[in-house]
Amino acid sequence: MTYATTSNFDDVSLPAILFIGPLFNSRYLVLEIDKLARDCGVRVIIPERYVLASSEVFHPNKVLTKRSRPSTGGSTPVSLNIRMKVWLETVPALLRKTNVQHVSLVTHSAGGTYTLNTLAELRSILDPKAPFVGLLAPWVPTADSKAPLTSLASKLPANVINYLSPLQGFMVSKVAPTLSFSGGLVSSTAALVGGGAKVIDGPTQTGSPEDAAEKYGVDIETAKIMRSLVVKFNLAEDTTGANEEAKLCLMKGGKADWGALADYEACVQSIADREKERVQAGEVKLRMEAAFATSDVIIGKGGQEYFERCWRREGVAGSVDFASRTCEGVDHDGVLVDFHKGALKGFFESVANRPVL
Repeated sequence: MTYATTSNFDDVSLPAILFIGPLFNSRYLVLEIDKLARDCGVRVIIPERYVLASSEVFHPNKVLTKRSRPSTGGSTPVSLNIRMKVWLETVPALLRKTNVQHVSLVTHSAGGTYTLNTLAELRSILDPKAPFVGLLAPWVPTADSKAPLTSLASKLPANVINYLSPLQGFMVSKVAPTLSFSGGLVSSTAALVGGGAKVIDGPTQTGSPEDAAEKYGVDIETAKIMRSLVVKFNLAEDTTGANEEAKLCLMKGGKADWGALADYEACVQSIADREKERVQAGEVKLRMEAAFATSDVIIGKGGQEYFERCWRREGVAGSVDFASRTCEGVDHDGVLVDFHKGALKGFFESVANRPVL
């Protein structure tokens, strides 16, 4: 697996965050968040999630080499039925490689399925002093979100989804070079083909060189070069693994591919039950924060309501310190990349301000 870390990662006094990114995310997101992480006082690891080692070649001692990377950078793809299993095998290896014992989890969109599986199966990696999970517009089953765009996508044959990766390359290189993430690609594509999707104008779609310079903490000319290189490097790699990610999100291989989340509500209940036991044993209660966009063609209001209902229902509420909010004036990607209106900065600050016991 290939991964990226923020430039302050060697400062072991800082709390560590494992960022589990969205569909069409890549490790190059580190350029977007590096200055923010430094300013907030956290360090971040960003793995290429959809480029996991195939179980046929997987070994903890070699998973983190470029040669073993699948789907991006010329390595072997991972089939739907083992993606979650391999992810859960890879995370401990990644943390050993980076000499990190405990992390907070922060995720966006499609990364939500992996994040809740991580919480369900690898709870011990969370910081015991202040266990924290931050979810930005987390993906939920399309049948429950009923979001029009993803509902339509779920009806597409699996072989059609194989064209998503080439479409991403076309959109990023020809139509909107600042697109990097799930909602920016999908919502802008929908608008392009007349789908009627409402796209909120913001940094995700139209970030100016001045915006980039401020975000990266460099001068404008350097920011222009950095942006062009990100596009160049992204397009130089094989991103077909994103097609498999999309199939996973849409459950094209069946619910079982979602691992512990195959039964979403049962998984939430199981997590809550175990958290209740932890609190009764004297451990610090898990804090979970969710943030949603004002306009979201991926998750929709139905997805937000379903997610909130799962964590607030009787038998779950109280076991986890859960909070949720809507970020005004942002879309699906803006909740992540708009540092003024979105929620990522707040999540970083929450982790940085953890209590020292």
